[in-house]
Amino acid sequence: MKTIKIIPLVLAMLVVFSINAQEGEEMKTLFAKSDSSKKISSGGYGSFSVGYSQIDGKDAIQLGGRAAWIANHRFALGLAGYGFFNSIQKNYDVYEDPSNYFLTGGYGGLFFEPIIMPNKPVHVSFPILLGVGGVSAIQSQNWTSSYHDSNVTYYDTDAFVVFEPGVDIEFNIVKFFRVALGASYRLTNGVNLRYKYLDDNYDEQTITIDKNALNSFTFNIGFKFGWF
Repeated sequence: MKTIKIIPLVLAMLVVFSINAQEGEEMKTLFAKSDSSKKISSGGYGSFSVGYSQIDGKDAIQLGGRAAWIANHRFALGLAGYGFFNSIQKNYDVYEDPSNYFLTGGYGGLFFEPIIMPNKPVHVSFPILLGVGGVSAIQSQNWTSSYHDSNVTYYDTDAFVVFEPGVDIEFNIVKFFRVALGASYRLTNGVNLRYKYLDDNYDEQTITIDKNALNSFTFNIGFKFGWF
């Protein structure tokens, strides 16, 4: 009987001890320092980048920029925007097939970036972008039909939603300047583009562009300036 009476007492003591321990334990959050008496450390940066990608199976250049707020040196939140085109080389000295086209456009949106060991001279971050964009299919070069005196140019446009996760290797050059080598994958919900052109006989032709033409890896170098 004594043992039966002791068990509830022990259980009650364990519950009280557990509650007291939880009350004394500090809740750790993403934006708070270990010392709750200190405020969140805030910083920020602006950056621009140059990148290489494959768009619609062609070499492409991508230019972009970011503006971000940094919390506790370890998490960035901000806006990013990029422009791209996959028409790098042109030869205007020769006749160009009117069926040749290129894609150009841009996208942007909200991005967040966990930063691992930011005080180390070399460290990594994981930028993730979610946004929207637009793209156009444009004739590579205005051309003159042998049957007409004027140039004829056609183009088509479409909008898309984009999700782009990536990884950056960052180098702390000085306190206010970092260089980042990065790679990311651009994933869209697909594009609906039909490029139309007139052939030499003035007959209209249509090319349906792959809906996944924008889905591709991008490799870039970025230059960040700010308070890290």
